[in-house]
Amino acid sequence: MTYAVLSDIHCHNWSMFSRINPDGVNNRLRIILDEMKRSAAELIKVGGKVMVIAGDVFHVRGSIDPEVLNPTQATIKEILDMGITIYAIPGNHDLKSKDTSELSSAIQTLAQTQSDKGRFIVINEPQLVHTEDDYYLGFVPWRSSREELLRDLQSIASATGLIDQTDVFIHAGIDGVIPGMPDHGLTDVTLSKFGFRRVMAGDYHNHKVMQGGVYSIGATTHQTWGDIGSKAGFLLVDEKTVRFMDTHAPKFIDVSGRDEDEIKLICDGNYVRFRGSQMTSEDMAELKRFFETHGALGTSIQAPPAQTSQRQGATPAKSGQTLDQSVTAYVDKVDLEPDVDRDAVKQAANDVLKAARSVYEES
Repeated sequence: MTYAVLSDIHCHNWSMFSRINPDGVNNRLRIILDEMKRSAAELIKVGGKVMVIAGDVFHVRGSIDPEVLNPTQATIKEILDMGITIYAIPGNHDLKSKDTSELSSAIQTLAQTQSDKGRFIVINEPQLVHTEDDYYLGFVPWRSSREELLRDLQSIASATGLIDQTDVFIHAGIDGVIPGMPDHGLTDVTLSKFGFRRVMAGDYHNHKVMQGGVYSIGATTHQTWGDIGSKAGFLLVDEKTVRFMDTHAPKFIDVSGRDEDEIKLICDGNYVRFRGSQMTSEDMAELKRFFETHGALGTSIQAPPAQTSQRQGATPAKSGQTLDQSVTAYVDKVDLEPDVDRDAVKQAANDVLKAARSVYEES
């Protein structure tokens, strides 16, 4: 048996670098759903028919946007119609409550997806599943405390007489998966001591192979600047191997300090961030054009503005103006070189404001 493992899918009407497709679906949501279908297609190629989702199908806690739910449910239906059965545990983003319950889980509605060829099974309590392919899979949904998680893992260990042939799935961040993330006391050593063949964890958005058969699954795609440098994708797992399949979706990358030739190579098809020293609005606009010329799907240029002298007699922004209006008024009044296009400066300033708002909104 080979099965697929996904986690931290975060279906959402993303605003940064997004647009609405002709079918009305947010294009970044569509990218995520296409990656889900790609994982299903790869699973079918190797003869598998079981998929595991280790939490966080949805992004926004406590509510379900129909413009997110309906395309997601349609994609789930396509996967089930391929003959695939999906086992899913809720992650913290899927829940309105502090801990897992069927009543508060957003993914419970996906269990209603109908197909004659496959089922979407939501697991809200610790459970051991013996599949028809003679595989033992253990599931522990989101727990808000380390103690509850370890207790539930022990219940799975006690339920199987073949502990060294059992793969277990949790939604919990493991220390050491994300550089710089403070430790919370859940380590690969702790998890490996249960004796399971593998423990695979969602929650932290970085794939990492740890010691003792412990794996951080990683997110299915990059979603924000916080994912820069992380490994996103899905896993194909059989009795002997765990194969990481890198995402085909756009990635969030930082090109600060890289040379021009390297930037040209990594811009294409990705979201690009640059952080630097003081720059004029004209320089920012030129840099943005450079990134886009080489295939960047979105750009964020973070640099303090260069000091510009103010025209004699220029007046402060009027009280009650929005920030956008104040910036536009400032550009209208400030001294610029004769060959500088004021409208282009305004557009560049608006782009910076939009990017800043998006980073704040989605962080």
